[in-house]
Amino acid sequence: MDQKNLIVLRSQFRRRLFLACCIFVLGIGQVPPVFATVFGFAQVQAKARKLLGLPYHNKPFPVPGLLRKLTPSQYAMIQDVDPLWHQEHLLFDAQFYLPGSYFKRPVLIHSVVNGQVQPIPFSPRRFTFGDLRIGDKLPSNMGYAGFRLLYPLNTPPHRNEFISFLGASYFRAVGTGQIYGTSARGLGIDTALPSGEIFPYFREFWLVKPHHGSRKMVVYALLDSKVATGAYCFTIHPGKAVTVGVKAVIYMRKPVQKLEIAPLTSMFWHGRGRGVRAGDWHPAQHDSSDLVMANGNGEWVTRPLNDPLYTQITSYGMNQPQGFGLIQQDRHFSSYEGLQTKYQLRPSVWVSFIGKWGKGHIQLVELPTNNRDLDNIDAFWIPEHQPAPGVAYHFNYRLRFFLDNPRLIPNGHPVATYIGDGKAPGSRQVVIDFAGPGLSDLSASARVHAVIGVDRGAKILNQSVKWDRFEHSWRVTATILPVSGHPSDVRCYLVLNDKTMSDTWLYLLNAAKE
Repeated sequence: MDQKNLIVLRSQFRRRLFLACCIFVLGIGQVPPVFATVFGFAQVQAKARKLLGLPYHNKPFPVPGLLRKLTPSQYAMIQDVDPLWHQEHLLFDAQFYLPGSYFKRPVLIHSVVNGQVQPIPFSPRRFTFGDLRIGDKLPSNMGYAGFRLLYPLNTPPHRNEFISFLGASYFRAVGTGQIYGTSARGLGIDTALPSGEIFPYFREFWLVKPHHGSRKMVVYALLDSKVATGAYCFTIHPGKAVTVGVKAVIYMRKPVQKLEIAPLTSMFWHGRGRGVRAGDWHPAQHDSSDLVMANGNGEWVTRPLNDPLYTQITSYGMNQPQGFGLIQQDRHFSSYEGLQTKYQLRPSVWVSFIGKWGKGHIQLVELPTNNRDLDNIDAFWIPEHQPAPGVAYHFNYRLRFFLDNPRLIPNGHPVATYIGDGKAPGSRQVVIDFAGPGLSDLSASARVHAVIGVDRGAKILNQSVKWDRFEHSWRVTATILPVSGHPSDVRCYLVLNDKTMSDTWLYLLNAAKE
């Protein structure tokens, strides 16, 4: 891939022609001016469509070995100290990443100023390298690996990093007082399949220079892979929570087994009896605790995450879904005890679907892990019918990165899940706390009961519901005996006087000691 920054000669020519016409009109007053084309999403879409007719090239720039071998901590020493727009007193700055460590693929990055594309020349001189002695050994045409945006978020007027685009089609964001956790991706393909996952990547970016005082950023991106191309427009609003509007159109080069829209990637190692602790002393370590889903029929579902012994894939059929997200329920430091990891400050991420998405299913992939630094959780939407090769497939959605959003789920819902072993051989004890609208204001004497369903031969040995006056929640405790080797889908919700009082809790429960 050619790493030289592109210079849009046509735009320069049109600007000259525009000036010439203006002078001509001022002199005669009869010939209208010729305006330069304003760069926008249509141009990115045209580039994505054009890629379909070109051979796919996957030959990364030969990044120097001294950069390729950097550990993540060494790579973090490399800092861009000359942010784009910093001297122009805008609310946003942009900084760039060097290729290296896990991020070996350079990408093209441009700015868009008053509708016209301008190159962002690569310069090793804009970086500092800490203790690394590599500054004078870099090629002058190497290019950047990605970028991050800064905004006066936590310590105004000083600017703080709040969103980062780096690696494949990954990006992640943080609002006020948050630290990075769950990531999003532009597109996922064939995750956790024996044939191997395909990672589309953003090969080109355009950063639209904001006007003075503007509190939003617009970023265009061109996606490519051996099976799909795509055009993306990200409209980004930083603040207490970060919202990212995603407008996209993709073109399939050829069919795939799983086309994954709005994918989220996170980490769940262990916590509250779920996952394998493997000697770790912390009470819990995870970026997210639950997958929450909202179906088009008004049903809300909470599926607690797990770190299974083997790869686990579960699918949930939906029709015109409202959205889904990976949620971090517990915000207490004592639940994690991580002075550096600070899992209580990792953002929840919610996907709101815009328009009609039809039928399909939300799929959850849980991979076994014993490493908090590796993501092992994936969640995404799979449409019932994927687009035919060469046909434009449009979709819009909105991402929200936040700490707390009590109005997100409208009803009473599961807020905590604990899993342990029961006394009977192979049995599991399940504890679920329900709270929220319609539940927290009930009296302790209310005759609330739990409706629990199991399948695949599992048996419910006992169950109870009790009011927790300290947490203002209702606690369901049940002992369930799954059949060995056959995990059971367990469902639970609360009822009062034949009226459903909560959303549905779902979990894939294995027998003890499996």
